[in-house]
Amino acid sequence: MLQFLNQSKIHCVFCIVFAGFMLAGCQNSSLLVQQPSQNTTEILSLWDFDHEVRYNKTKLADNKYQLEVEANGQVAFERLATFLLRKSYQLCRGYGFQLEMLDGIESFDHYRATPNLIMSNLKANLECPRS
Repeated sequence: MLQFLNQSKIHCVFCIVFAGFMLAGCQNSSLLVQQPSQNTTEILSLWDFDHEVRYNKTKLADNKYQLEVEANGQVAFERLATFLLRKSYQLCRGYGFQLEMLDGIESFDHYRATPNLIMSNLKANLECPRS
């Protein structure tokens, strides 16, 4: 009987420690891909739970960013574009930002023209107004 109680306590402690590690892993939703230093830029790979999209944010300068929203085939282009605008507004803390599209714009009838086309990521440079 005493041996059974010791095994039960060990299992309980193991479960508590395991749950603690799982919760600690979920604490931060951002993943630092590249360590910032003097000669490199900081690239963050993030997940947005509201729009259900994964995106990369690269800080190019004090008020300049490059945003890349990953197209995964399950999220419509409209949601990706809306997310890009909302994230730009959030990063710049208001209107007046400049958004230069680099890649990923689809045509209105691209599904009919090429139904098996794999869409590229929606990529843009963002410049916030100086304040």
